[in-house]
Amino acid sequence: MAALVWATAFAFVTGIWWPLMVIFALAAATSFWLRAARSELLRLSLLLSGSLSLLAVRLYDPAKSSASFDFAPAGSADWQSVWPFETLRAAAKQALLGLNPDAEALTLGLAIGDSSLASETLLLAMKETSLTHLVAVSGSNCAIVAGAVFLALQRFGVRARAIWSLLALAAYVMLVGPQPSVLRAATMAAAILIAYLSGRKTSSLVALALSITVLVIASPEISIEYGFSLSVAATAGILLLAPRIYELLKRHTFNWVALVLSVSAASQLLCFPILLQLQPRLPTYSLIANLLSEPLVAPVTVLAILAVSLSWLQPVASVLFWFASIPAALIASTAHYFSGLPLSSVYWTNGALGTVASCAAVLFVAILVTSRRAQVRLLSALVVGALCLTSISMLVVEAVRVSTWPQSNWQIASCDVGQGDATVLRSAGKIAVIDVGKFDAKINRCLDELGVSRIDLLVLTHFDQDHVLATAAAIADREVSRVLISPFEDDRPAARQTLAALANKGVAVVKAQKGFSGTLGRASWRVLNPSRTAEEAEDSNDASIAMLFRLEDFSFLALADLGERGQMRLAEDLDEWQDDWVEKHDMVLKVSHHGSADQYAELMEHLAPNVALISVGRSNGYGHPTRRTLELFERTRSLICRTDQLGSLALSRTDDGFAIANTAAG
Repeated sequence: MAALVWATAFAFVTGIWWPLMVIFALAAATSFWLRAARSELLRLSLLLSGSLSLLAVRLYDPAKSSASFDFAPAGSADWQSVWPFETLRAAAKQALLGLNPDAEALTLGLAIGDSSLASETLLLAMKETSLTHLVAVSGSNCAIVAGAVFLALQRFGVRARAIWSLLALAAYVMLVGPQPSVLRAATMAAAILIAYLSGRKTSSLVALALSITVLVIASPEISIEYGFSLSVAATAGILLLAPRIYELLKRHTFNWVALVLSVSAASQLLCFPILLQLQPRLPTYSLIANLLSEPLVAPVTVLAILAVSLSWLQPVASVLFWFASIPAALIASTAHYFSGLPLSSVYWTNGALGTVASCAAVLFVAILVTSRRAQVRLLSALVVGALCLTSISMLVVEAVRVSTWPQSNWQIASCDVGQGDATVLRSAGKIAVIDVGKFDAKINRCLDELGVSRIDLLVLTHFDQDHVLATAAAIADREVSRVLISPFEDDRPAARQTLAALANKGVAVVKAQKGFSGTLGRASWRVLNPSRTAEEAEDSNDASIAMLFRLEDFSFLALADLGERGQMRLAEDLDEWQDDWVEKHDMVLKVSHHGSADQYAELMEHLAPNVALISVGRSNGYGHPTRRTLELFERTRSLICRTDQLGSLALSRTDDGFAIANTAAG
């Protein structure tokens, strides 16, 4: 019933009706298969019709928008205005103390749902290990709060303990804000506690269904929230599959290991089809990362919430926060370690086929785990085995590809650093690095795999975060001879942080300008943009360093984030830098600004590069690379190589043209 109400709301909100039709068909088939009694079907029909009637009132109520929940974290303006919770949040931030910035970010997130301190590097690491639910408050935190209060009041009667648990739960929701997963968990816990108060026992599945129905009717928009969907799927997996998986695992391992693995596996299994819509690859180490991290969540949550409660006593709260940050630091270290390993994610088919395959995998694994009939289990095992074999074969292919990357004679490499730039050139053993992206682990992994221990020329084209934020990590354990930066005046935090890292390293920093030239092994280079003062530039992108490298038998044009306006200036100076040698030899182009639409088409068509490298992140939110840019390089018959599709790329010149090797995206 809850699934039908949810699917109905989803259909009306999005206009997508097929999920409702599928769920309706499954419900009808299940009722027929179970041969439900007529009285039971009648009761369910009455409940369903009543729920759908209430949902219809909400969907067609002109005032529904003002009554619906505003799903926002604790840091949003509406929830900061609720006294005394805004005072507690502010005091908690003042008292926050931790082992390191990542530990502080996770501690604050698990305490009050504020993930604003989490760096992009931490967020990426948590995402790649399926630990994103630990960056901020999730449904499990509500269970920890209610359970901790219930257990702490053992001297009191059951009614008092249940009432105080309800009050603590309500206060916690007000503290962290009405996030979808929190509302689901709070509503479900409240249903169980109220049933407990009334002297009745209720099934956890019934409480879950009730929470879905109540929340969807109260605010139909929650039906399209990924956080809500993931929370429901994870909870359903734990309730339906975890007990059976635990029974199977405890025969072969310690009970506590079996418990953690069963909960993690069950929740991730049912979340799998939904997660594919957010990230089209499978985290390889998610189970082991969750096995190590989940036992640490409760102590962080309990100590951090206690610290928030005592935040008006700042010294006491700071001590509690510091102790809470110890397990939080271990969670962050776990995420960083496993996300930095090779093959941290593996391929899964994209699109509708991938979604259908993932749903089939979930269905047959569930049947395999729960069925008591040998023939049914055998059939399910065959299907699951076929899907696993396909996934393993893809993993083997990627492992072989990674182990042979890069080729020994590589000359240009484009590192997969997500939505950012990082390009490496090699000539006669000399190394140039053009930008470093913003994720420490990604640039270090790429440079290590390329065997880069010394950087002869480091070019930081401009101070956008996605080009320079990982500078400190890239140069920490490597010798750097010379650094070129843009002369454009830039006082943004990323610029100050980068310049400080370079100063601490003690390397020579030179402001580049048009006409600068030099050599790199047997290659030569020349700066094409900007001028000495960069006064012609309208912003940092327009003042980014554009360079032309002449290698042994081809040229490489790196355009950084130079837009159409800057490219038009390059076209005006074409006679200065495109001499006969450049014109007669092949060209590799690092496409500007991750393939944005801001390109000077006439120049690109004139250059007609043989290879167009696009450094861009998957699902980046900017629409990069744009269809216009892709069509532009299709017209020039350039070989388009994208890091979001191919991962890190390494290019070398052969007698037959260019040889390109790649890892795998992600």
